[in-house]
Amino acid sequence: MSAETSTMPQVQILSSVGTALLADLVLKPTALNGTTPSDATDNAITLNAGTVDIGFWACSPGTFKTARNGVNEVILVLEGSGTLVADTGERVDHAVGDMVLIPNGWSGVWEIHEQFKKQYITLSV
Repeated sequence: MSAETSTMPQVQILSSVGTALLADLVLKPTALNGTTPSDATDNAITLNAGTVDIGFWACSPGTFKTARNGVNEVILVLEGSGTLVADTGERVDHAVGDMVLIPNGWSGVWEIHEQFKKQYITLSV
């Protein structure tokens, strides 16, 4: 079978952390405690009409309210560190190399301690 007639799906690089097209950081409207966290996203791909999103996200230090409604999110911390503080008070610290699940229905505060970058996958439920 020649390459021209092959129907095998092709492997492709969707995005690279070094070349992610992150826009300028923009102040998060849910910032708390007088902090000024700013963030930006590079959504590399959306599959199946919005059920899976994959991309990169960056954020400057600060604290903001956040929630996962209708999605499970898996992140891989590429740079920096932070703490997710659930509305119940549970604290989860995470840093470079950690893979973290933020489950559907979770809500709380995200404390970004230093310049932060993650790769994310969200899965709609």
